[in-house]
Amino acid sequence: SGINAEYGQSAFSFTVVRNPWTRMVSAYRDKLSDEDSFGGTKRNIGMQIVQEMRDMDIDEVKKEDLYPTFAEYASWIVKNHGQVNVHFSFQFGALCIPKNKYDMIMPLEYVGALAGEVLEKINALNMTLPGSYDNSLDPRLQKSAVLAKEWLSTLDAGVIEQLYRIFKTDFTLVNYSNFSHPDFPLPLYED
Repeated sequence: SGINAEYGQSAFSFTVVRNPWTRMVSAYRDKLSDEDSFGGTKRNIGMQIVQEMRDMDIDEVKKEDLYPTFAEYASWIVKNHGQVNVHFSFQFGALCIPKNKYDMIMPLEYVGALAGEVLEKINALNMTLPGSYDNSLDPRLQKSAVLAKEWLSTLDAGVIEQLYRIFKTDFTLVNYSNFSHPDFPLPLYED
């Protein structure tokens, strides 16, 4: 009730979305993996995944300090039909705010190029919009995109197909490319 309906209808609204494949890899790396630079911030969920996917006792998972593999994480998402923690679910669900419209849905991969337009519209030229944590300016060379190509190509085709169905709406938001496309993770635009 903090923002009245009239203001909500007239304000410029935007959101940023990310290629579902790179988002999935990034979430795994940041929240579940044992990477030194990231990893483990959702340790309880990681242990739950190991417990479920390896059919282990949770005390054994804790004792052995086990982390899920990417393949286990992907299969866990499929097993739960994408209805998991917000970090691992489809983006479209979080964007569905009743009676709200977005003036712009911006691909994360183009935040740098589109930020000026958004910041001007919201009168915040002294601010910046967050983008990728990766230092590479080319989204195709960023670590999560490179790992997505590598890791997703090793998964069973049935798991990939089910993941695509779960995240299909996210892919269609801005016509995102598949991990096998040469321009992955960029959206595909027709001239």
